[in-house]
Amino acid sequence: MEQTNGPTFDASRPIEIKLKSAEGVKLITLRFPSDAEWIARQKARKLVVKSLGRGTSETIPPDSGEFDLDLVVRLRTDEAGPEIDKYEASRILDQLGECDVDGVVEDGGSYRVTTRVPGAVTVHILRMPTAKEIMQHRRAYCRTLDMPFNQSQTTVNLAAGGETYSKLEPKAEGYAGAVPIIHQAAAVNAAIAALEFGIGVAEPENF
Repeated sequence: MEQTNGPTFDASRPIEIKLKSAEGVKLITLRFPSDAEWIARQKARKLVVKSLGRGTSETIPPDSGEFDLDLVVRLRTDEAGPEIDKYEASRILDQLGECDVDGVVEDGGSYRVTTRVPGAVTVHILRMPTAKEIMQHRRAYCRTLDMPFNQSQTTVNLAAGGETYSKLEPKAEGYAGAVPIIHQAAAVNAAIAALEFGIGVAEPENF
């Protein structure tokens, strides 16, 4: 992968996190999750929406705390480190998974997506997706099931984000190694959003 002049993101590098808590600052040392681990975590984070009637609904945030705690235990490299609970584990994984989109710029038939990830600013250059690719991505990426008691449950398949990313002839800057799948999915969704935002509505004379 190409590299920018600034700091690069290296998923193989050991990570130190200073976790603030009521007991003081906890120093946690761990490795970055693998793609398979990110995929499994996302599947465990089920978003539930409950219909309350009369057009009102309640969104129940996903609770993957037990899964997160088990995952962080496997990621940790500090055998004698401080104990954490499932809520702190979720905070750690949320911090590791940060990938904020700073901007999307169209360049010919491609999009240049700039993202801020832990410790670096990275860039993804993706071919403009076709309408078919967008539809296929959405069908595979997000799944909603109707549940009893007027509830629906939505899960996200990060693997689908990685598959779409690989189809869009990606080039990445700011990485010392492979691009994590959680960053791939964020870049794909940003490119799709930029494309659809740019479609607009035709003027009356163009109908």
